[in-house]
Amino acid sequence: MGKKDIVSIVIPTYNRPEYLKKAIQTVLAQTYENFEIIIVDDASDVDNSKVIDSFNDDRILYFKNKKNMGAPFSRNKGIRESKGEYVAFLDDDDEWEPEKLEKQLKEFSNEKVGLVVCYSLDKRFGMTRVSKPQRIVSFTDLLKSFNLSSTSSYVVLKKAIEKVGFFDETLPSAQEYDLAIRIANYFEVRTVPEVLMIQNASEGQISTNWAKKIKGILALHSKYGREYNKLG
Repeated sequence: MGKKDIVSIVIPTYNRPEYLKKAIQTVLAQTYENFEIIIVDDASDVDNSKVIDSFNDDRILYFKNKKNMGAPFSRNKGIRESKGEYVAFLDDDDEWEPEKLEKQLKEFSNEKVGLVVCYSLDKRFGMTRVSKPQRIVSFTDLLKSFNLSSTSSYVVLKKAIEKVGFFDETLPSAQEYDLAIRIANYFEVRTVPEVLMIQNASEGQISTNWAKKIKGILALHSKYGREYNKLG
């Protein structure tokens, strides 16, 4: 990783201009400044373009879906529009600490590293807790247990995404878990052991939709049935 490497930051959003504005502000406050911000508006009823225009920053690109397609579709669209060597994801209701990108990018010391996450502070569900993934997370570790926090903690080598495929839009939930499993099968997954991302509570989060969460986990077990059976 060099200082000239571009990081493409994909932010899917839907009808939450006040959250979107705060999310963009946390990206613009990053100590690593060679990035582009790709906003993918999932057919919002509100005019989010006004939020983007208020920053007057040509690093911010704005795309709007013709109809509501969901966050995985929007993230994939953002990846396809990206120009960076690395892709980071930020949900519009989450926040980054200023040194997040800088510290995570240092972990890409060689092309064997495909995904870097970080500790995160979870403020959902009426309490706070810190998610602490292992320093090195293997393919088997991920099959046994998923504790990488949300997509907002991810910085991914774009070549890794291109190799394993994008987010699986057919899954009802757990798309970030699925992507991490596929990446870990070919690349190293590392963790920066610092809280660099904050998950906030907001309306409409899939984390509170238990029916979708259960369907997503069952779909993953079906998708990786052979691998799960090998675990014994």
